[in-house]
Amino acid sequence: MKKYLVITALILFFVSPSVRAQSTLAGAWIGGFWLEGNWVAVNFRVRQEKESLTGDADVAFPSNSRNVGARGASLNITKPDTSNLDFVIALNQEKIIFRGRMQDDSIVGKFEFKTAVGDFGLARVAYPNPEALEKYYGIYRVSPDRFISVYRAGSDPRTLLYTDYKTGRIGTLWASVRDNEFFSGAGREISFPVALKVSFDKDTNGKIKGLLWQWADQPKITAQRIELKEERITFKNGDVKLGGTLILPATKAPYPVVIVTPGDYGSSREMLRMFAHNFVSRGVAALIFDSRGAGESTGAINSSSFSDLANDVLAAVEVLKIRQDINPKQIGLFGFSNSAFTVSLAASRSKDVAFLILQSFVGVLPWKQEIFRAETQLRVDNFPESIVKQGADFMRLKFEVGRTGKGWDELQAIMEKSRGERWLTYTNMPRSLERSRQVYETSMTYEPVPALEKLNIPVLAFWGGNDSYLPVEETIGVFKQAMAKAKNKDYTIKVFPKARHDLVEGDTGSPGISARLKNFPAGFWKMQTDWVLKHVKVSK
Repeated sequence: MKKYLVITALILFFVSPSVRAQSTLAGAWIGGFWLEGNWVAVNFRVRQEKESLTGDADVAFPSNSRNVGARGASLNITKPDTSNLDFVIALNQEKIIFRGRMQDDSIVGKFEFKTAVGDFGLARVAYPNPEALEKYYGIYRVSPDRFISVYRAGSDPRTLLYTDYKTGRIGTLWASVRDNEFFSGAGREISFPVALKVSFDKDTNGKIKGLLWQWADQPKITAQRIELKEERITFKNGDVKLGGTLILPATKAPYPVVIVTPGDYGSSREMLRMFAHNFVSRGVAALIFDSRGAGESTGAINSSSFSDLANDVLAAVEVLKIRQDINPKQIGLFGFSNSAFTVSLAASRSKDVAFLILQSFVGVLPWKQEIFRAETQLRVDNFPESIVKQGADFMRLKFEVGRTGKGWDELQAIMEKSRGERWLTYTNMPRSLERSRQVYETSMTYEPVPALEKLNIPVLAFWGGNDSYLPVEETIGVFKQAMAKAKNKDYTIKVFPKARHDLVEGDTGSPGISARLKNFPAGFWKMQTDWVLKHVKVSK
């Protein structure tokens, strides 16, 4: 039976006895509902103002939804009693009716939205300062072969994320109103109903020393935090300064090291901890760094060539190879998607790179890959073939304009005529002719094959069979031909049939289903570290 749902939030303004009830509703709540099999996230804030409550809500529909969400939507309360809540929210000329009740730190009930009727729920949540969450970062050992990583990398910096490397489970951790306690739902970005509760133990100095992990349907488990050594470092490529963190294992130096490389999207180093912690848990050091224009790194976001970005990585190699605690003969690079271009190019330029790991590497020119992505994602989201063709034709025109500088008026006319149509959101519409030409010249014309053909080091390359961003079979063919030309026989190819572009398992490659996904493939994380440990020496 399909789950539906709808939105959020409540509040009220009554006096006398209801004032007491109102005060229990004040605060932040997060939850959501199911609509056509996909999760819709809901977040609302309730404020006490004298003898009444006011509130507003955010509603985020998935990218493949026909509905448009809202931020800061007002709430119309018709019944204030916490045991009999009744309110209406106006959302893009549609009416959402909520009827429910408050239970402890939850609000549950029924909804009506268009023709959909179903259940919905919200949980009370705290939103700490993002910096206050850093104390929880780390690797937690459940057993000798099971580690859980806790880090911060989601779209909301006030939340934590976790990855269980043995089970492959992933999810978001929202802070409870109770100190050092967090909760999660049964999915990457699902918050209700609460399926997982996590509490952190701390010593008398407030330092986190372990955690208690409790799934609703499983026995409690405990995990001890591994003591790691972290050092903030900087390195320079010309006028660009890059800021990073070197994470060292709790074993003896010198260490092999993996440089985990970001894409050129203004992303923080914290987004890379998931990859880094996996290597560090097995005795391999990892360097993570802010991409250009983010954190402590200078430079412009999404404006650099892959050649420039590759030289950023080589600047990091130069810094690491002269350190006493790093083995200069065992420096490896890790790149995923966009940054797989960066690290493969960097490795082709340096004899100091000992091994290379490529996740979701693209074997065709970026402009061709982008046409494939738009066309494929429109198709997997069940658009009619006429719309799929329309989207693909628009992408071809967009890149022709970027290449020649001609046809911008035609492109603008199509965007204006199609404004509000869902297919257009799949195309990454250009903002200006100047920006379109810049992106085409710096990024879209990069040739990925020549760098591969120069690699004579061990290479691990893996993809997801449900990747909707790139042509996997064609890319693997290109990769094998390049390895043959390089006379490189020390390479490993792995395809995870049910995995998507980010290697999380899903029924399809649709970005719209991302929130409800739960795990990486079985053995995914161990596969990477086992491969690295075959090519490096780790001290005990």
